[in-house]
Amino acid sequence: MEKIVLKSQTRNASEEVKAIRATKGVPAVVYGHKQEAISIKLGSSDVLKAYRVAWENHVVSLDVDGKKMDVLFHEVQKAPVSGAIIHVDFYAITKWEKVHTHIPLTFVWISKAKTDEGAIIEEVLKQVEVKCLPTDLVASFEVDLAKLEKTGDNIKVSDISISDKYEVLTSQDEVVAVAAKAKVEVIDTAAPQADLPADPKEAKAE
Repeated sequence: MEKIVLKSQTRNASEEVKAIRATKGVPAVVYGHKQEAISIKLGSSDVLKAYRVAWENHVVSLDVDGKKMDVLFHEVQKAPVSGAIIHVDFYAITKWEKVHTHIPLTFVWISKAKTDEGAIIEEVLKQVEVKCLPTDLVASFEVDLAKLEKTGDNIKVSDISISDKYEVLTSQDEVVAVAAKAKVEVIDTAAPQADLPADPKEAKAE
């Protein structure tokens, strides 16, 4: 991934959150193991663009009044109706300190259970929780759907090829994907008995 630079400004204690949002800004906080908490503000469009690319698993170079620090999106609050980002918590990281984050899962290849038996592939888990060094962060882990050879097969977290550089916090027994039996919908084309005349002669008489 390309380097993401996000510009921000320190926020004065007297600045109200509503006033910042009214001018299309987003209030935020930066903190970390070796970083004292700093209140900042950013442009809403800049934050949205950066978050769409970085999510929680890509290092962002946060520029605070000209001073740059490496951070991760730690917690993002969104408006319930519009979905707009209204507040962000950034976690400042250091090169040799492990970070706690989530890595998305990418589902690849084709399942024989689907092609040969018509099974429905259900992607149950979308991400795994890990601890790792910032330099080991990746865009995603791949899940090989070819392991689903017949209906009823499943893939668990333990079946994903993940390097021992990552401390996987998600349970190894948690199901990631499953080849479920396709539901067959039976349509009854027979007319209801109540709608049929008991005697054909009665039908003519009507």
